[in-house]
Amino acid sequence: MRRSLVLLIARRELRDLTRDRRTLFIILVLPALLYPVFGLVGFLFALASMEQKVIVGVAGIDNLPRYVQHPESAAYGAAGAWVQGRIDPPPLIVNDRFVPMFAQTEYDLTGIVVVPLESDSRGPLDSRQVDAMLVIPPDFMDKYVRGERPQLQILGREGDETSKMAVRRVGGIIGRWKQALKETRFLRAALPPSFDDPIDVVDQQEGKPIKDKTADELRDMLVKFFPFLLVMWTMAGALHPAIDLTAGEKERGTMETLLISPAERREIVGGKFLAVWLFSFISALCNLFWMAGAAYVLSGLLERPIVSLNGLFWATLFAIPLAALFSALAIGLGVFARSSKEGQYYLMPMFLIVMPLCLWAMQPGLKMTLPVSLVPITGLTLLLQRLMSVASEPVSVIAILGVTFSLVASMFLSLWWASWQFRRESVLFREAERLSFKGWLRSLVRRR
Repeated sequence: MRRSLVLLIARRELRDLTRDRRTLFIILVLPALLYPVFGLVGFLFALASMEQKVIVGVAGIDNLPRYVQHPESAAYGAAGAWVQGRIDPPPLIVNDRFVPMFAQTEYDLTGIVVVPLESDSRGPLDSRQVDAMLVIPPDFMDKYVRGERPQLQILGREGDETSKMAVRRVGGIIGRWKQALKETRFLRAALPPSFDDPIDVVDQQEGKPIKDKTADELRDMLVKFFPFLLVMWTMAGALHPAIDLTAGEKERGTMETLLISPAERREIVGGKFLAVWLFSFISALCNLFWMAGAAYVLSGLLERPIVSLNGLFWATLFAIPLAALFSALAIGLGVFARSSKEGQYYLMPMFLIVMPLCLWAMQPGLKMTLPVSLVPITGLTLLLQRLMSVASEPVSVIAILGVTFSLVASMFLSLWWASWQFRRESVLFREAERLSFKGWLRSLVRRR
């Protein structure tokens, strides 16, 4: 293979690709538009979910503990009559609102509208007048005073996300109110509030503020999502150039001119492969640039690092064989296609194969073992998740070597397949074949 001819063909293909505004738009402009749009849509979605209110119907609200004012409870105002150390059972609802001390966040309190119901019938719930129902039996306080276990019911609609969200919010408030009732019962029996808790377990996550917990969850989600986005965008950066340089040349009639040149078939494939690989790698770099920018902005807002800079460096290195793999696969499928439209159909199975491999790496608890690292896309996605995480488990050298070997081996195998496709005359000139019903009948009669 003559290197000079390969580079000459690569320069020719790059010149043609840079003249195509659609390709430049997909590679350079589209990421700059999509990342801010993703961020804005995510912000608006979070804002809308914060402002969404749920209606909770309470049947038997008079059966709950009553509000009893104590001097020690002045700090709670009119909404919280119960304080720790009092033997009075704490109220759950005061002035048609849940008591603030049992809400984990202000959002849990302001996002719930309490509506008293006359009966425990499911009519308001089924007719969507309320999103959830809380049913308090008439003998609730009598059983509580006797030391028995009264029963509450939280009802919701099956298959309704709003109803499920309402049930979760009410369940959290009921759980904290239940803990307060238990402490009151212990005080009535002259027992310490921690009587049923023989040991004290210190959980660092439990003591964190809500803002820090939300930041940690967002960081973990982005660390899993960024490698997936990198893989998909690198593949998208290889598809359009590969189709344009293979099936597109068939449509334009320029493939024959290239085939009668002194260059060999392998040299032609090598030049096209270098051009497509460069565009795919540039697409990955643009994706990493905007990824780093988004991580920097979020780090400033959340006051903590989101993505490791070391992980971004490793992602840049692994983008080289990843772009080569997708470029070789796209060229092989593009050569087989008769037209650009047909090439788009052939590339669809690529998405159907790559996407499940990426989603498999996002499975919680998946370990970075040697067999997993040998799976081309899954091993790379899982490895980048470990490397991009600010505080993650160490990655072994064997796992890195396994991921590198699987990518390089898959790349050379795909490149060999693309070169083999390019040497087949029946594949290169498939545009002469047309499906004709009359021709099929004529050939069938001749065979007989």
